[in-house]
Amino acid sequence: MKTTRLWTVLIALTLLGCSMADDEESEVKERVSVGDRLPVFTVATVEADGTAGTFSTARLKGETVVVLFNTSCSDCRRELPRLNDYYLQHRNDRDFSMVAVSREEGAGSVAAFWKSQGLSLPYSAQEDRRVFEMFATATIPRAYYATDGIVRRIFIERE
Repeated sequence: MKTTRLWTVLIALTLLGCSMADDEESEVKERVSVGDRLPVFTVATVEADGTAGTFSTARLKGETVVVLFNTSCSDCRRELPRLNDYYLQHRNDRDFSMVAVSREEGAGSVAAFWKSQGLSLPYSAQEDRRVFEMFATATIPRAYYATDGIVRRIFIERE
């Protein structure tokens, strides 16, 4: 079952984490819980072949994975190749979508990391926290697994 394979790949996110300096808030505010709809957002993406694309949660069907990261986070760097492997296994599955959205990181640094690692997973470089803060106030990496737009599992580093 796909969700079991994804769970195996992403469970490491609950065991690993990145403590970036700006994440040292006394209390992390979670804004999305299991059973909630994914927040509505649309972002420009860079697809596997380097072309521009768009990802929107407003038109989701089937399985969706949203990954929030920053390439300066050591745990994000470790997990992104594993998530990329999952993407490569399922990218041709009907009604499957996956996107990695950076938190406060520009296109140049994300593109350089993707190239150096040979990643194919579509990404969206966001120089601010606009998308990230729809999900939470701190802590990366985090991944949200949803079916038909409803969050079924959340994978977050827990210290």
